[in-house]
This record gives sequence, structure tokens and C-alpha cells, in this order.
Amino acid sequence: MTEIFGLHSNADITSSINDTTNLLSTVLSLMPRDSGGASGKSSDEILTELAGDILEKLPKDFDIERAAKMHPIRPDESMNTVL
Repeated sequence: MTEIFGLHSNADITSSINDTTNLLSTVLSLMPRDSGGASGKSSDEILTELAGDILEKLPKDFDIERAAKMHPIRPDESMNTVL
């Protein structure tokens, strides 16, 4: 894409680095500066509990072998190419 605008190929890399830096700076700026609150928990403890809560809500892993037996890959079916 950089060639379209007459830019050097490294411009794409520089743009990606700048995007990443901006994203991470924004995330860090949104994090609370002190743990505060009545719980007295550190931000790491709060994040660990939050991550654990999210993991509990995720569905179970797929049984890939069972799915492969139930839905074998056949070259005569066009959907297999897409998937």
C-alpha cells in the first residue's frame, strides 16, 4: 500500500509501530494510578480475579478429533475450501 503513495516500504513498518505505541499509551493512561477502594487489593490482584472470571465464562474447548470424525473433510464439498 505504501507504494501507491510513493512511500518507502519501511513507512508501513513505522506506521504499525506508531499505531502500537499509541494504543499501548492509551491503555496505560486508562489504568488507575492507585488501587484505592475498600477492598485493599492491588491492581494485579484485581486483574487476576477479572481474568479468572472471564476464563470461567468461556465455553469448553472443542473436541477436534470428534468434530473431524463427524464432519470429515471432503474435497468435493466447496465449503471445505472456505473453512
